[in-house]
Amino acid sequence: MISFQYQLKDHTIELQASNWAGWEKVLLDGQLVSRKFNMAANSEHNIQVSNAVGYKLKTMIEPDSQLLICRLYREDNNTSQYVSSLKQGVNHQRNQQRKLYQAISTGVGVVCLVLAANSY
Repeated sequence: MISFQYQLKDHTIELQASNWAGWEKVLLDGQLVSRKFNMAANSEHNIQVSNAVGYKLKTMIEPDSQLLICRLYREDNNTSQYVSSLKQGVNHQRNQQRKLYQAISTGVGVVCLVLAANSY
Protein backbone atom coordinates (compact mmCIF):
# COMPACT_ATOMS: atom_id res chain seq x y z
CA MET A 1 0.00 0.00 0.00
CA ILE A 2 1.30 3.41 -0.97
CA SER A 3 0.06 6.41 0.97
CA PHE A 4 0.42 10.16 0.50
CA GLN A 5 -0.78 12.41 3.31
CA TYR A 6 -1.23 16.18 3.24
CA GLN A 7 -1.85 18.18 6.40
CA LEU A 8 -3.67 21.41 5.59
CA LYS A 9 -4.82 24.10 8.05
CA ASP A 10 -8.01 22.40 9.19
CA HIS A 11 -7.98 19.16 7.19
CA THR A 12 -5.99 16.05 6.46
CA ILE A 13 -6.14 14.63 2.93
CA GLU A 14 -4.74 11.15 2.33
CA LEU A 15 -4.49 9.19 -0.90
CA GLN A 16 -4.00 5.44 -0.52
CA ALA A 17 -3.19 3.23 -3.50
CA SER A 18 -2.76 -0.52 -3.69
CA ASN A 19 0.50 -1.68 -5.28
CA TRP A 20 -1.19 -4.80 -6.61
CA ALA A 21 -4.95 -4.52 -6.97
CA GLY A 22 -5.23 -1.07 -8.56
CA TRP A 23 -7.62 0.33 -5.95
CA GLU A 24 -7.21 3.95 -4.92
CA LYS A 25 -9.05 5.88 -2.26
CA VAL A 26 -8.95 9.39 -0.86
CA LEU A 27 -9.73 10.15 2.76
CA LEU A 28 -10.66 13.61 4.03
CA ASP A 29 -10.22 13.81 7.81
CA GLY A 30 -10.42 10.00 7.93
CA GLN A 31 -13.65 9.78 5.91
CA LEU A 32 -13.76 8.16 2.46
CA VAL A 33 -14.53 10.81 -0.18
CA SER A 34 -13.28 9.22 -3.41
CA ARG A 35 -12.54 5.71 -4.61
CA LYS A 36 -11.65 4.22 -7.98
CA PHE A 37 -9.99 1.30 -9.71
CA ASN A 38 -6.93 2.34 -11.72
CA MET A 39 -4.18 0.33 -13.37
CA ALA A 40 -2.79 3.23 -15.42
CA ALA A 41 0.37 5.20 -14.67
CA ASN A 42 -1.67 8.38 -14.03
CA SER A 43 -4.68 9.09 -11.89
CA GLU A 44 -6.80 12.02 -10.72
CA HIS A 45 -9.23 12.54 -7.83
CA ASN A 46 -11.37 15.64 -7.22
CA ILE A 47 -12.77 16.27 -3.74
CA GLN A 48 -14.83 19.06 -2.16
CA VAL A 49 -13.75 20.39 1.23
CA SER A 50 -16.37 23.14 1.44
CA ASN A 51 -18.90 24.80 -0.87
CA ALA A 52 -16.26 27.05 -2.41
CA VAL A 53 -13.07 25.02 -2.03
CA GLY A 54 -12.06 21.76 -3.64
CA TYR A 55 -8.82 19.88 -4.15
CA LYS A 56 -7.44 17.79 -6.99
CA LEU A 57 -4.92 15.02 -6.41
CA LYS A 58 -2.92 13.87 -9.43
CA THR A 59 -0.64 10.84 -9.38
CA MET A 60 1.90 9.98 -12.05
CA ILE A 61 5.06 7.94 -12.50
CA GLU A 62 8.11 10.02 -13.36
CA PRO A 63 9.66 8.32 -16.42
CA ASP A 64 13.33 8.96 -15.60
CA SER A 65 13.44 8.10 -11.90
CA GLN A 66 10.38 5.79 -11.72
CA LEU A 67 9.21 7.76 -8.67
CA LEU A 68 5.51 7.83 -7.95
CA ILE A 69 4.47 11.47 -7.54
CA CYS A 70 1.28 12.79 -5.99
CA ARG A 71 0.49 16.47 -6.58
CA LEU A 72 -2.14 18.42 -4.70
CA TYR A 73 -3.95 21.40 -6.25
CA ARG A 74 -6.42 23.76 -4.58
CA GLU A 75 -9.39 24.63 -6.74
CA ASP A 76 -11.69 27.57 -6.03
CA ASN A 77 -13.48 30.12 -8.19
CA ASN A 78 -12.53 28.23 -11.37
CA THR A 79 -8.80 28.54 -10.67
CA SER A 80 -6.32 25.81 -9.88
CA GLN A 81 -3.33 26.50 -7.64
CA TYR A 82 -0.47 24.07 -7.00
CA VAL A 83 -0.12 23.31 -3.27
CA SER A 84 2.38 20.51 -2.77
CA SER A 85 3.99 17.40 -4.20
CA LEU A 86 5.10 14.17 -2.52
CA LYS A 87 7.19 11.35 -4.00
CA GLN A 88 7.79 7.68 -3.25
CA GLY A 89 10.41 5.57 -4.93
CA VAL A 90 10.69 2.03 -6.18
CA ASN A 91 12.40 0.93 -2.95
CA HIS A 92 9.13 1.37 -1.08
CA GLN A 93 7.32 -0.78 -3.62
CA ARG A 94 10.04 -3.44 -3.51
CA ASN A 95 9.78 -3.60 0.28
CA GLN A 96 6.01 -4.04 0.01
CA GLN A 97 6.45 -6.80 -2.58
CA ARG A 98 9.00 -8.57 -0.38
CA LYS A 99 6.59 -8.53 2.58
CA LEU A 100 3.82 -9.93 0.40
CA TYR A 101 6.04 -12.74 -0.93
CA GLN A 102 7.12 -13.62 2.62
CA ALA A 103 3.50 -13.76 3.79
CA ILE A 104 2.50 -15.97 0.84
CA SER A 105 5.48 -18.28 1.38
CA THR A 106 4.68 -18.61 5.08
CA GLY A 107 1.02 -19.34 4.30
CA VAL A 108 1.90 -21.97 1.71
CA GLY A 109 4.35 -23.56 4.14
CA VAL A 110 1.72 -23.77 6.89
CA VAL A 111 -0.84 -25.29 4.51
CA CYS A 112 1.70 -27.92 3.39
CA LEU A 113 2.48 -28.81 7.00
CA VAL A 114 -1.21 -29.14 7.87
CA LEU A 115 -1.87 -31.29 4.81
CA ALA A 116 1.14 -33.48 5.58
CA ALA A 117 0.10 -33.89 9.22
CA ASN A 118 -3.47 -34.83 8.23
CA SER A 119 -2.34 -37.40 5.65
CA TYR A 120 -0.82 -39.70 8.33
